[in-house]
Amino acid sequence: MQTLRGILNFTRTAELGSFTAAARELGISAVAVSQNVSRLEERLGVRLLARSTRALTVTAEGQAFLEQCREPLAQLDAACREASSDARAASGRVRASVVSPLAFQYLVPLLPKFYQRHPQIQLDLELSEDSTPLIPKRMDVGIRVGSLDDAAFVARPLGPIRLLLCAAPSYLQARGVPRSIEALQQHDALMLRITGREHTQPLVLQQRSDGARNVQLVQLPGRLVCNDFRSLQQACIDGLGVAQLPQPMALPALQAGQLQVLLHDHQIDGWQLFIHYPNRRQLPARVRAFVDFCVEHLGGHADLLMDAGKWRAR
Repeated sequence: MQTLRGILNFTRTAELGSFTAAARELGISAVAVSQNVSRLEERLGVRLLARSTRALTVTAEGQAFLEQCREPLAQLDAACREASSDARAASGRVRASVVSPLAFQYLVPLLPKFYQRHPQIQLDLELSEDSTPLIPKRMDVGIRVGSLDDAAFVARPLGPIRLLLCAAPSYLQARGVPRSIEALQQHDALMLRITGREHTQPLVLQQRSDGARNVQLVQLPGRLVCNDFRSLQQACIDGLGVAQLPQPMALPALQAGQLQVLLHDHQIDGWQLFIHYPNRRQLPARVRAFVDFCVEHLGGHADLLMDAGKWRAR
């Protein structure tokens, strides 16, 4: 860094003709410029500037060195201008990790509108139920259930996220409607397994006890185990069993009468969907543009706030 500082001080002095003029442009004192150039000369072992009480001239060695430095310094200056421009303009690649049900149902259909607004941004989307930290995966943005325990990221809430226990009318007609958590043991379960994990995700329900709500994890043997919510939902619609599905994903099937909600009173409350992005003031414009778009179109979405109780099985 000292060498780079000396080179910058020398080139500006040589081009402007004095330590004073260089100091004025660099925003430091003339004495500091002179000292930086002297340190550079000592490091190189060559005299770059000939100094006298009346004039300052560039030596032959200094002129040759100046010519060699101009192109690399111009490249550095261009790189700085480009980085500054990228920070102000919404352009470049944004890497985002998004829970797949939300992405399939809402984000992907909105992409034409996003690209119309921000044609210079390239999106690299990872769609999964994975909840691993974002930094090791070099993600700019994450949309996840729950806040990350990571001080490097801001967690901004988008709205509540509910998991609905669902089954098809044809399945319920054949097997009956479970009226309690215990009754689920008699039903066929369609279970989610997150990629990379050995065990399936348990059903997450609430059990009232003495006026309090206690979370209860129900692990059932799965008639079907799958790592994709869409496949589980289709199997549920086809009457293969009971599945716990994210509300935004299940709503179209509920509205079409293809699914019904089970044990609505045992539905988990209090979970939130968050968008996570780096906790820094100088957030690149490309990341800010994607975050603002998601907050505008997904934050407080009616499908997140809707009470699905009207589709409960009777």
